[in-house]
Amino acid sequence: MEKNTAHLIEDCRSGKRTSQLALYKQYAQWLYVVCLRITGNQEEAEEAMQDSFLKIFSRLDQYHNDQCFEAWMHRIAIHTAIDYVRKQKPEWEEIPDNYAEPEPDGPDEEQIRYSVALVKEGMKKLAAGYRVILSLYLFEGYDMEEIASILNIQPPSVRSQYLRAKRKLLEIIGVN
Repeated sequence: MEKNTAHLIEDCRSGKRTSQLALYKQYAQWLYVVCLRITGNQEEAEEAMQDSFLKIFSRLDQYHNDQCFEAWMHRIAIHTAIDYVRKQKPEWEEIPDNYAEPEPDGPDEEQIRYSVALVKEGMKKLAAGYRVILSLYLFEGYDMEEIASILNIQPPSVRSQYLRAKRKLLEIIGVN
């Protein structure tokens, strides 16, 4: 970890507001983007980011210097953003144990060429449940089992929701 960040963390632990502001300025935009990918809404992302910082500052005593500070904050921001999505009550579809995963029938992902802006707009149009699963899997790097644990649903449901979300996103952005 950078010495400046380590110094800011220690000052924040002792309650120095200027250090809290400096830490906020250093990481606010990054955590906002993380929250925005999960919530899909600018206002909720901003609130989730603000709440994340409140949690970060109040839990600094739980952070250990041998951990990666950015990863620790990232996890707090993701869980906070998911809490905001849960308030929206997305509909998670439980899939029975004997459910057979559908065969991928869409275009080959490597052949698809589209702009980042188009995908961002398409993500905003997805239902909250789909958006959360796609964001956690594609952008945040969680695997299906981790997502199932975070969202308290079964891994087959996560896989099914992911495939449906991917198809819906491809439909929205017009890839045939």
